[in-house]
Amino acid sequence: MPTAFVGETRLPKNFKRYAKQFSLLELDCEPGTVPGKAKLAACKQEAPEGFVFSLVVPSRVASLEPGPELEKACKSAQNVARQLGAKWWVVRTPAEVRPTRRSREGLAALVQRLSVGGMRVAWEPRGVWDDAAAAETAAAVGAVLVQDIAREAPLPGRVLYARLLAVGKGGRVGLSLADLIAERVSAYDEAFVVVEGHGARDIAQALGVAQQDDGLDALSLGAAGASGAVAAPQASEGHDEGDEDDDGDVEAEGDDLDDEDDDDLDDEDDDLDDEDEAP
Repeated sequence: MPTAFVGETRLPKNFKRYAKQFSLLELDCEPGTVPGKAKLAACKQEAPEGFVFSLVVPSRVASLEPGPELEKACKSAQNVARQLGAKWWVVRTPAEVRPTRRSREGLAALVQRLSVGGMRVAWEPRGVWDDAAAAETAAAVGAVLVQDIAREAPLPGRVLYARLLAVGKGGRVGLSLADLIAERVSAYDEAFVVVEGHGARDIAQALGVAQQDDGLDALSLGAAGASGAVAAPQASEGHDEGDEDDDGDVEAEGDDLDDEDDDDLDDEDDDLDDEDEAP
């Protein structure tokens, strides 16, 4: 059984509840979208042991074009990484970054820079890169290739960083697809699965890392135990009976994280509060 981390790509209003269900959160560091320092500090404090923050570098950094704007954007993103204690960078290169020697050299230099401090780097190429060239380049520069394992079988290796593309508002991942994802993830020592849309809960259940119906965790979200099973951060008991707030009040049974009407995760208006957004 691999060590599996599953999460989404947006910061919910109630991060504490989110972190009880998932073990990974991927955030975009594009200027103007990053939460304020107070929000970042609160997330860091509320994140259970073993929770993983992953950061998508700003597009100016991923362009690989040197200059003062790249330096400024890179330093800003690194500040966010320090505040959260992030473990992953995601470099999403645009279509303009083609499979040339210059691009490979620029990518290698960026990966080396981002790796300082022990963070890992996942590379997500856009454009004309074919699978073979992308895999060869990722291995050469020391990055993990981001793969969509719902569309095709992943490349062999020890560590997987996967992105499942958006399902759509109110959509759910079907059981057959969730089982396929679980089968493909099982070949890795570590798997980091980012789900766009609303299917992360289904994927987590298929991987055996979701909170069970009785509120007890069968496996952990994030740290491998002595038996080889995956160990999870503590989640509140009686999940289906309602989560208990900090003040001791019990939320209604229907106020479940996986409810399509839940304002915390599924509402279209689940944007960051203005006071928490960076200027």
